[in-house]
Amino acid sequence: MKDSQSLIQWARIFAQHKSIEFVWLQFVNNSGNTLVRILPVAKFTSMLQTDRLLTLAQAIWYLVPGDTIAEGGTPSEAFSLLPDLNTAYIQPGSQGTRLLVQCDCVRKNDSTQQAPECARTRLRLLDDTLNHQLGAAIRVGFEVEVIFMRPQKHSQADGSTKTTYAPTGLLHTFSNVTPEDYEYLDLVEAISRALADVGVPLELFHAEAAPGQWEFVLPPERPVQAVDMLVKARDVIRTVARSFGLHATLHPRPLPGHAGTGSHVHMSVNDPATGAPSPAAQAEPFFAGILAHLPSVLAFTLSQEASYSRVATGLFSGGEYASWGWENKEIALRRIEDNRFELKLLDGLANPYLALSALLSAGIDGLREKMDLTAGPSDVAPALLSQDDRKKLGITVQLPHTLEESLAALETDHVICELLGRKLIYPYVCTKRGEDKVLASMDAEERRMWIISRY
Repeated sequence: MKDSQSLIQWARIFAQHKSIEFVWLQFVNNSGNTLVRILPVAKFTSMLQTDRLLTLAQAIWYLVPGDTIAEGGTPSEAFSLLPDLNTAYIQPGSQGTRLLVQCDCVRKNDSTQQAPECARTRLRLLDDTLNHQLGAAIRVGFEVEVIFMRPQKHSQADGSTKTTYAPTGLLHTFSNVTPEDYEYLDLVEAISRALADVGVPLELFHAEAAPGQWEFVLPPERPVQAVDMLVKARDVIRTVARSFGLHATLHPRPLPGHAGTGSHVHMSVNDPATGAPSPAAQAEPFFAGILAHLPSVLAFTLSQEASYSRVATGLFSGGEYASWGWENKEIALRRIEDNRFELKLLDGLANPYLALSALLSAGIDGLREKMDLTAGPSDVAPALLSQDDRKKLGITVQLPHTLEESLAALETDHVICELLGRKLIYPYVCTKRGEDKVLASMDAEERRMWIISRY
């Protein structure tokens, strides 16, 4: 731990927020859920003073729905949580009593050694590699899409209560504020204010195409800080929505027949010394690496079977081929500037630290191998081109349409496996296959409600 520095930082935070009663230590697991351990403020202070970290069971990395351990998991061994007080913020609506802190996962009671399963520390190492070895400063900005739904309680014959979720804003349309939407302006404006209060100034927000769907655009940051901001923003959006009696879901397509919900990510390549945009010749190999490894990267960015309902043409969600195009919203990599691309094939079910780690790993390989950016440019959806026209553009790789296809691509992608670390890959793949097995055992409606309720 950072010893005296952490204590000084904690004293400064507590002096500003004397109402704090509980400290939530958070980290994101392989299922993309934010897990929490809640400490009374006195215990948290004691932990910093004694340099004794909170320890958790290694089995957490293998948990599947129902809190059972995936096949291949282990019930033994442990790791510790290292609080990063730079991420601390007061949860909106808690009257100042709850402080939320993102954590790194480290070896048991050894803050100097990262746990190999920890995506947050892996992302930091990959970012350092890009900056210091490859001369590429990556800046990342996320778009947070959510659909606001209304929880509905149903009494069951056995006396229990079942919750389902109904759509709101049925007259809602893209970038419009319909008469019905005026009911939700107080909500989205309250979200904007709450985000600003915790240090997340929005670039903009607007109505999206599906009923009750809104998008909140976050500012660009370095990779770890960008994901920290994303996790914080999602928590704030959900918290404020609850205060309005609504649930904000990240389900990739909760309303069949309507537009899906993504977590689009913008990435730019810049000069580490000046921060200036890198010229096309220096930026393109990074994005060429992403295209070269995209089938295996999807194992992290589209991390559940439900995610693949967005791998389709006509949804503005990234299309079906590993390809790129200038300002093309029906393609995997939408090029916006010489040094800046947007990836649409990412959604809110993913662990964003893992997803971005996979993208940076692919980009690192592209830079090391000096890859040429091929597979485009296309100005239409590649699936609408003839096979000959796709071939002329170098568009030859069709993307996986199932989670299993992506996991199989990952397991044979030795470059990505080595850059992320085999000890990170193994529990992830075990968890995803175990999770998929449990969800596949549910009927379609039960599975849809289960995902809506948890993401």
